[in-house]
Amino acid sequence: MFDYGSCVADTWKTGIMGVRGLKSYIEGNILFLKDCNFKGSTIIIDGCNLFNILYDGSKYDLKHGGDYYAFEILIKNFFKALKNCNIEPYVILDGGSDHTDKKLETLKQRAQDHIQIAKDLSLGRIRYSSDHKPVLLKSVFKQILIHLKITFVHCMGEADWDIAALANQLDCPVLSDDSDFFIFDLKAGVLPITHFQWEKGLTEKFIPAKIFLVSNFCKCFKNMNEQLLPLLAALAGNDYVNIHIRNRSFSWEKFSSCSAPFSRSQARLDGILHWLSGFQNTKEAIGAVLDLLGDQKYRDPVQKDLTVCQNEYQLTKHPHQLAQFLLNNVALSRLPLELELVLPRWIRMPLSEGKMSFIVTEPLDLQRAHLSHHVESFDLPSSNAISRPIRQVLYGLLKQRDDRKPSVARVDPGECYVEEHDREGLSLSTFWVKAACPASGKNLHLETLNKKPLKLRRQVLYDTLGVTSIISTSIAAKFQLPVYVTCYWLSKADPQPHIEHLWSLLLGFVFGELTGRYMGQEGIALVWNRLNSLRLSPTIGGPDLEAAHTYSQWQGCMKDSYRLNQLLCLPLPEPELSRLYCGPLVHQAALRLRKGVTPESWLRAGPIAMQLFRDLKDAVLDSLDTDVRARLQKASRRDHPTERPARSVGNVEELTTQLFEQEDEDEDYGVRSGKAKTENEDDEIYRDACRIRTRHKKKSRALRTHSPVQLKKRERVSWA
Repeated sequence: MFDYGSCVADTWKTGIMGVRGLKSYIEGNILFLKDCNFKGSTIIIDGCNLFNILYDGSKYDLKHGGDYYAFEILIKNFFKALKNCNIEPYVILDGGSDHTDKKLETLKQRAQDHIQIAKDLSLGRIRYSSDHKPVLLKSVFKQILIHLKITFVHCMGEADWDIAALANQLDCPVLSDDSDFFIFDLKAGVLPITHFQWEKGLTEKFIPAKIFLVSNFCKCFKNMNEQLLPLLAALAGNDYVNIHIRNRSFSWEKFSSCSAPFSRSQARLDGILHWLSGFQNTKEAIGAVLDLLGDQKYRDPVQKDLTVCQNEYQLTKHPHQLAQFLLNNVALSRLPLELELVLPRWIRMPLSEGKMSFIVTEPLDLQRAHLSHHVESFDLPSSNAISRPIRQVLYGLLKQRDDRKPSVARVDPGECYVEEHDREGLSLSTFWVKAACPASGKNLHLETLNKKPLKLRRQVLYDTLGVTSIISTSIAAKFQLPVYVTCYWLSKADPQPHIEHLWSLLLGFVFGELTGRYMGQEGIALVWNRLNSLRLSPTIGGPDLEAAHTYSQWQGCMKDSYRLNQLLCLPLPEPELSRLYCGPLVHQAALRLRKGVTPESWLRAGPIAMQLFRDLKDAVLDSLDTDVRARLQKASRRDHPTERPARSVGNVEELTTQLFEQEDEDEDYGVRSGKAKTENEDDEIYRDACRIRTRHKKKSRALRTHSPVQLKKRERVSWA
């Protein structure tokens, strides 16, 4: 009989998108996917699915925090190929959380899995995982879409239904690997991304692809009624419904009629499809499912869930609001009731346009925030901890409403908290974070925030980041926020970053600025090639954990400051995120600077590059407090030659030293050779590389989960 009681628990454990096993099942039968040469058409793109799969397929850096430069080139080439084939793309992104909380436990389990994956990456146990992405990847993707003037919309919540409805309205296919789209009745079909050979579109006028059509698929099962496919999703298991058979003597596999060798999951899907093909309509099929139940107490809940799943895949024929937004720039009008009540109208258009983060909807609607997980030192507190004061201000602005209605969890009158989900050690924990604002933001209210003077909004950002003096050096406006974020990071990071960490970060800024620019100027090509060679240098094992942790802290600060700047309606210009941080480059540069190389040795051939680096260096150092500058200089590893440097897993220092000695002969960089020892045990290296101090352990204990009442007694709030 059906084990309905285990339904939800099993779904939480898997944590996968779409119908499990369906994509591989369809790819295993040549009758289900048809070859086509795609060109001259509109296409609806599942945006999140696209950038995740492209990053996965390219195997770009993960263990050093991401290679956004390479990702930018990849995305630009993708859309260049579409344009060359006269394909008009509409990109749909999903965002925010499901206000029904149907997938909350699934999200928690995924987050727990991601924590372990991040640790495995940090130790070099794995090189790559499709379940981990750089923390700024989605923001970088949206910026690239805006720069390329690609039409896109950022939906509030799950976007699968919206994508499918829009595709049918515009009579065009969907580009996605999400197996849910094999269930929707899409008239123009689905183009799986993994079979979409877009690179050939750079040189040809068409893109070789494979297309899936529901009508062709159902013909293979006795012309099965297409309306029965949603029941396949329910019986096979998707993110919401997963009904299992408790009686081991019963199996869907016995209904399979295919003689080809199948895996167990594929045989199960084949059996379900053949079983469903024996019914004329959904009512008849649902009745047959209910007849299989041994315990009648499950009959009503099973029938309810089957009906809900059926409705999830039903597409309306009425004009869809996404089409109005994409074609006529009309703001999205229909929102979940919970958001309709708390989300000011002025925020809705920037959210839909991808110009504001959906972090604003989650605390407003659900009073919680799910944080990203970094490749870092897991013996230290989460890298997200040092940027918590920035998020406090963001939450504080969200809860300050003209009608004084609380929009985040309220403990006592005048005090509000947001429930953050972040790691503690290797476990996912809950942290109650107090919403707060600096004095300059006390009279700001969410409904009228966009109308407040620029000077006031900028001062709130300055006070949040601890800006005490305005940048005196002449630098481009787009560097202002990154410089202030870097100063905040240097002031708050624990362990204290070394001077080579700062120089390497600024070299990354320079590399991004030179990319595609100034190439005709004196020595720029040589400088860029030198820096790019650092980016492309091979590495073995895991990263330097001290560097990984400090750069993860910087990315966390940048992400939260970027979001706060957006909520404040851009009091400072937005930086180009893909041009700021290049993980492989900054890690390699830090490694070599620690050996005695100077930043100028890479830049001296290009006066413009040298001047840019010096201007950025002066902007940061001049904006720091005197004691922070002193700590930074004191923390330099080169000033402490007896201190044992942190090491990566494997023989990485030996390899990079040898590589750099070869460069030294060619370009006179002046590096002394050295050879690092290696350890056999990953965990021993891990502990040694972190150089854990007692104060870090004390801090970890202090950050443990507390209820709001307990937190009120013990927390250290940034703003009075």
